[in-house]
Amino acid sequence: MKKVKKSHSGGALIAGAIFGLAAGIFMSSHEGKRMAGRLQQRAKEIESRLRKEFDKRKTNTQGAYTESIDSVLAYYLKSKEIAKSEIPQLRSYLMGKWAHVKDEMASVDTPLKKKIKRSKT
Repeated sequence: MKKVKKSHSGGALIAGAIFGLAAGIFMSSHEGKRMAGRLQQRAKEIESRLRKEFDKRKTNTQGAYTESIDSVLAYYLKSKEIAKSEIPQLRSYLMGKWAHVKDEMASVDTPLKKKIKRSKT
């Protein structure tokens, strides 16, 4: 008699659908909306700190951007406002935004604009 191999992909698909449904229900609840608001506020705080830190740099290069990210994340790591385990993912996400930041800076036309050095990305 042949053994029939069972696939776990169907169970995983169902579990994923149930998790997605539960997450959707939670996010539409009062507590879920409060949590989403707190996350949005935290994202704005990080963006503001990063912008201020980047503005301190003499040039708007990828290296300066990286230094700014590291400085901001060091603050959050020291203050324990963000879990240590979340720092690498946040750093990776922010580093991935360099092209967008560079494009935004290039679109700003002011006489005080810092020189943007083209970097290999």
